[in-house]
Amino acid sequence: MYATLTIGGTDYKMRLGAAHIMELEKHLGGRNPLDILMNVEKGALPPLTDTLRILHASMQQFQHGVSFADAMRLYDQYVADGGSYIELIPSLIEVFRVSGFFREAPAAAPAEKAKKANK
Repeated sequence: MYATLTIGGTDYKMRLGAAHIMELEKHLGGRNPLDILMNVEKGALPPLTDTLRILHASMQQFQHGVSFADAMRLYDQYVADGGSYIELIPSLIEVFRVSGFFREAPAAAPAEKAKKANK
């Protein structure tokens, strides 16, 4: 099971394994990465750096060798293709679902609150 994000016409499979989660937590100063995204419910958008760290870690299992610089370039391409930071967050929440953090995707509330926080 994996989540898919399409950037520049290429589908990227995403999933977090235990080793990637542990490495991601180190990059995030010991914080739980899901907590960072779920703060959107409180009206707080996560820092772009944290979000891109999550994107990068999510790609490691299926896109071997993708660097953090590659993840930044892919994000820039995603935005150039018409995507937005706010639209990326639900895709990353889906990664946590397929990675076993929870069974059902949280209600659309995080995406809606992210849109409100952006206004």
